[in-house]
Amino acid sequence: MSKPQASNFYPFYDPYRDSGGLGYGSKLGISLGFGIGYALLQYYSLSDRTVFFSENFWTLALIISTSFFVLYVATDVFRSNLNAMRDIEGKYAVRLKDVDEWMSDKWLLLVGLASGVVNAIVGHLLGIPLVFFESSSSLAMAYFGFFLGGLASGMGLLAITAVIVLYLKFALTLQYILDPNDPDGNGGIKKLGDSLWFFGGLIGAVGVLVSIYMFGISWVFMHKRYVQFIFLFWVSLPYVLAVSIVLIPGLAVRRQVSYFKSYKSGQLKHEEMKLYSSYKQFESKEDEEIIAEKKQLGEKLERIQSELESLKKMRNSHIDGKSSN
Repeated sequence: MSKPQASNFYPFYDPYRDSGGLGYGSKLGISLGFGIGYALLQYYSLSDRTVFFSENFWTLALIISTSFFVLYVATDVFRSNLNAMRDIEGKYAVRLKDVDEWMSDKWLLLVGLASGVVNAIVGHLLGIPLVFFESSSSLAMAYFGFFLGGLASGMGLLAITAVIVLYLKFALTLQYILDPNDPDGNGGIKKLGDSLWFFGGLIGAVGVLVSIYMFGISWVFMHKRYVQFIFLFWVSLPYVLAVSIVLIPGLAVRRQVSYFKSYKSGQLKHEEMKLYSSYKQFESKEDEEIIAEKKQLGEKLERIQSELESLKKMRNSHIDGKSSN
């Protein structure tokens, strides 16, 4: 059995086989396996095992599991969005070439590994608590935990970049595909906007865990000014990414939708003026043919008024509230 054509984005961590894709039970099990596996290795490597809790390293295990599970959930939503874009856009469909290039297994692995190494370096620069230096195994496990946390986050970071790039390309086609009469109030793209809020929420949730972890450890070098800068940057990064994945595509969509509404409104008003001119020509005539013609003109004017109202009510993007016009 081949992969379904509607959703052919299956990275190495979420493969599609003859029996289908991974179920959420398997995804949760894999995610917990990484976190629990690290927790056990770190816990039993310590001579004083209370340090695992007092230095907040249990939170690192939670971050590892959460990051991997969030990556699985985000991948499913992203795959669903690709299908939705194809359905919405028709002949203007976004080609998956961009996804293949940005989200290939090679790049996912490279970025994930690089992010893991960077995260371990950041932990080193902040200063791992001295108690972990009592044995080489406990120190190695601490670095390994940093690496695992960075591995999942790095692949997620690449996915965030791909989502933003894809939405920026998608925004350029909106003027051809928006439907002001769609009941979702967003021209038919509300589902896509909601998914960006969902992505932002997932990233923000991981950010909360990172903050709890970072502020709960006795970093050795926090008295150094450059270390304080690194600390603040690392703590704030998830929140910056959460805002970016909502705001950057939102601003691009808002610009295109505003242009569409302005252009479409101008067209409708021009058509309305022409119909009014035609209507006035028949005002003094009352034979049956003229009455039928006036009725048709009246119906067209009502349709135009209805479309103008729909345009006014349509939201410009997922970051805008409902129009009050």
